[in-house]
Parts: sequence; structure tokens; C-alpha cells
Amino acid sequence: MKIKLQFNKAAAIKLLLITSLVIIINGHSYSQIDSIKVQPTGDNTLYEDVNGLLSNGKGDYMFSGKSPSGLLRRSVISFQLIEFIPPCSKILSVRLKIRVSGSAAVSKTIQLRKLNEFWGEGNSDAPGTEENGTLSLSFDATWKHRYFSSTAWLTTGGSYSGIVSASANVSGTGFYTWGSTAAMVSDVQSWVNDQSEAKGWILTGDEINNSSVKRFNTKDGDTASFYPELTVVYELNDYSLYLANLIEGFWDGTTMIEDTMKVSLRSSVSPYAVADSDKAFAGQYGARYCFYNITTGDYYISVNHRNSIETWSKYPINVQTGSSDYYNFSDSASKAYGDNQVLKLGSYCFYGGDQNQDDNIDVTDVVNIFNDVNNFVSGYVSSDVTGDDFVDSADLLIAFNNANNFVSIARP
Repeated sequence: MKIKLQFNKAAAIKLLLITSLVIIINGHSYSQIDSIKVQPTGDNTLYEDVNGLLSNGKGDYMFSGKSPSGLLRRSVISFQLIEFIPPCSKILSVRLKIRVSGSAAVSKTIQLRKLNEFWGEGNSDAPGTEENGTLSLSFDATWKHRYFSSTAWLTTGGSYSGIVSASANVSGTGFYTWGSTAAMVSDVQSWVNDQSEAKGWILTGDEINNSSVKRFNTKDGDTASFYPELTVVYELNDYSLYLANLIEGFWDGTTMIEDTMKVSLRSSVSPYAVADSDKAFAGQYGARYCFYNITTGDYYISVNHRNSIETWSKYPINVQTGSSDYYNFSDSASKAYGDNQVLKLGSYCFYGGDQNQDDNIDVTDVVNIFNDVNNFVSGYVSSDVTGDDFVDSADLLIAFNNANNFVSIARP
């Protein structure tokens, strides 16, 4: 009979603050550095079974490799980071430590890959060595399901990236570490930036040879020191700005097609040099922009988009390092320098149609878009002024009207 310890979220999170103000990682100097050590919020095994009837949500162990009978096992693991790492933090280093609880000493490569879909951990708890799992219960991840028994994986056996985030050679009992790699840093950065990306990793082993399975300790075992542990080192930002703006052709009165925006903070004194900038994927509610090289002072905001007129804030805003602010262009024309916005369906928008990004919407933009219409151009191109991935008469009309109105950039 196995005795289970209650998983305690508070106990699972351990913060380790780095006391020095400046550290060096990979030859680069950083300040305002913190570190966090966190244990999983979920771990499970996907046992190969076409019907998805096997799982081990609350088991002591998870498995990767191929069983003696030739069936595959894949470990899945996830971490909750967004509530422990401040918004706009820049991830510098990531290491995952997992303990092998027992296996043949022969070395096998275990690869770590980013999962593409969320998955669950139910109350299933396999007996004995747990290698063959037990009957799946509600909410369990299985070979077939993300959540047993109603929601399937897009790809049987788990939906995951083709990119290997990290790999480690694993042999006998003991602790093993994956990372830090650029791919792991990128994975964790995406989880911190957007909780909807925090789907975790899958660990795949030798899937060719029978009896190649490696057995790992999970967070549900009896020995806390054996739990998996993720160590993240991150840099705190100097300043963050949540900015809302709308793009003329992308806004339909209710929603705005999301696209990449570049926001720059510029000196309030001529020649208004860029002090720092950031890019984000923004829709009708805007996005957060993070700045790591800014000092306290007054700055204009300028916003660039692939086929819109560059737009500046009406006045410089006061920036205090260590703080965050909100700025909304869309609720008033006067939020933009020179009131340089167009009213569309109740909201103010950046002018669209600057296809060649020369700060003017003119005959050159119209001709370029007209040619792309005639050539049936599609995809993510600068002549797609409406953001629907097709260049057609709607794109041409916006540019034509703005060219007739001599729309151009307005700035100090």
C-alpha cells in the first residue's frame, strides 16, 4: 500500500533571491536579477494505447521510452510561472532537474520538447512500479486524450513541437539536468509573457528499442527532495507600458485583427532619439511593451506598424523606472500628435496605407497596392492594409482615400 503526501502549492514554490546587484551570464552583465525554483503543477505519463484508457495522474513516477512489450511511454510536465515572475521579466537562464528513480544503467538520450496543447492530471494512481499505468480517470492526459475522455490531442501521443528544446543523456538512478539552452529560455519566456502558452514540455526517450524506458520521480511521491525542479533566472525590467491603439483597416468596430506593433520611447528633446523600443502582438485591447534600457524622464511614444502611418503621442509622458503605465490612443484624436488619427466606427485609428513606410500615403503606395491586387497577391504582406491576408480592392480603397487626403506623419 502506498502512502501519499498531499501536494501543497505553497510548499512547491521556493524562491531564491540573488543578493548581488550585478551578475554575469554567458559573458553579459545584468542588474536587477532574481531567481525562482519551482516544482511542477502537473506531471503525467502518456501510455501508448489507441483507446486512451491508461494514465497515472497521481502516480509516484512518470516514464519515457519503450516498454519490454514495445509500447511507448512519454512523460509530460508543466509549471505555473506567471503569478511568481513579474510581467515583462526577461528570462536569462532555465534548468530542469529530474530524478531517475530506477532503470537499467544503459545511457539513453531524453529529449525535451514544448507541448502545443494543454493537458490534464486526474486522480488515476497506478499500482506497483507503475510502468503499465492504470485506468484513466476524468481529466487525465492519455495517449489519445488531453482530458479524458472528452478532449483528444490533435496528434495521438501528444501534440508537441518538432524543435528539441534540450536533451540529456540519462543512465542509472540519480538527478539529471536539462538546459540551460536558448530554446528552453524561449519556451519559458513565452509562458511568462502569455499564460495561454504555458502548456509545458514532453520528455521523449528511445522509441526504437524495447526495454528502453526511464522512470522519473514526480511531484506526487513521498520524498519532496526527489520532486522535479525548474530553476529560472530572470531580469526585472526598468519600465513597462500597456498601450492600446487601433489600425484603420484592421478594425471592424468590434474587433481588430492582431498584428505586430513596435513601440519606441523617444527623447522629449530634438532630435527625439529613440531611448528604447519593444515589439508585441496586439489586438483591440492592446499589448504590454517592456523596456530594459530606460531611465526616469519624459519621453514621446511613437508606434510603428507594417503599413500604417507612424503615430506619436500628443505630449511626452513621464516615465519612472520600476513602474508601469497605460496609454490609449483610440479614445481620442487628441492622444496623437497633431490629432493625426481617423475616426472609424466610434474609435480613433492609425491611418492605414503607408505600404512602403516612407511616412506618407501617396501615389507610390496606391500603385504598389494596385499592382499586388492585379497579381492576386496574398499572405502576410505590406500591401494587405486590412490584415485579411488578401490584397484586394478594400486595401486599395483605404490607401487611395488617404492619399487623396495627403495623409502623412505628424511629429514634433
